[in-house]
Amino acid sequence: MTEIPTEPHRTAAIDVLHQLRLREADRPRGLRSGHRTSVPLAAEGEGGRRFLLKYYVPAAPDTILPAGARADDYARREVGFYRLLDSVDPGRREIPAPRTVMIGPGDPPQWLLLEWLPLAPGPAEEVLGLDHVFELFARLNAFPTDRLLGRRALPLEHWDPIAYLDRIRGMYEAVLFAIGEARWRKVQRFFAEAVRWTDGRPPVLVHGDFLEANVVVTEEGAPFLVDFESVGIGNRDHDLAWFWIHSQRHQGWKRQLLQRWFGSTIGGDRIRAEWGIRSATAYLALRRLRWGYLASGPEDARSGPNLALLDAALEGGRELFPA
Repeated sequence: MTEIPTEPHRTAAIDVLHQLRLREADRPRGLRSGHRTSVPLAAEGEGGRRFLLKYYVPAAPDTILPAGARADDYARREVGFYRLLDSVDPGRREIPAPRTVMIGPGDPPQWLLLEWLPLAPGPAEEVLGLDHVFELFARLNAFPTDRLLGRRALPLEHWDPIAYLDRIRGMYEAVLFAIGEARWRKVQRFFAEAVRWTDGRPPVLVHGDFLEANVVVTEEGAPFLVDFESVGIGNRDHDLAWFWIHSQRHQGWKRQLLQRWFGSTIGGDRIRAEWGIRSATAYLALRRLRWGYLASGPEDARSGPNLALLDAALEGGRELFPA
């Protein structure tokens, strides 16, 4: 997405704090909206109790959204998911997420007030470990997906090879320019095979934007997830692939992450897991290539690395999964 002018929206968010008899607290490092669809503010009330306000903002006219996405879906989806948790998991025992304090007016709501999670001190490399990451994966995979279905106020994302392919087809013109006809045909064949290998696996709850920035480890050492604007159901390997590709950790740590994910899977289960990761990675690479072309045209400076990532995902094996 392109950057949006935040100052008028920030002023409006501070006005909301005043209406709630809260004041803005010191802004922690890294507090921002990954989708640039909200202004997040740390807030403080009487007695020093802290909160997080997410003030949702309209997209700028030149915003580049993912194919098929609508700007107001992010707020609607996140608020809908918190409302679901309030009804089925108010104590956040199943999904470790902040508790809801208040939801603002409007459709979608204009803002969301959450409890503040006190962060453990130190850099992420020291605070966030593999055990935390896999605890969160396990919680997501164990959540009953039937609770998510049929809720009009919760426009779920679908994260699976069929949905990836539908989105990619919606990117056709920009992607074709970025990758050429030969790769485009290869992508079509690849996703047909990915669907064959992954079809029939039970869908799981998918965070949709599982990044280190969206994982909070508290002072007690407990991991929590935040930012549910892309929550949905589908491919059990999606969040792992998203986290793995986006991680800036050293290669040894990322190799351990993969090895632990595959664990003792053998035979068909191992192949299905590889196809799940490859399809999510290929989709991510194509989405980046589309965005780069729409934002910068043929001069996209990141097209080379993203084409390399796409080719590695299409090839699989040692091209993507180094020993």
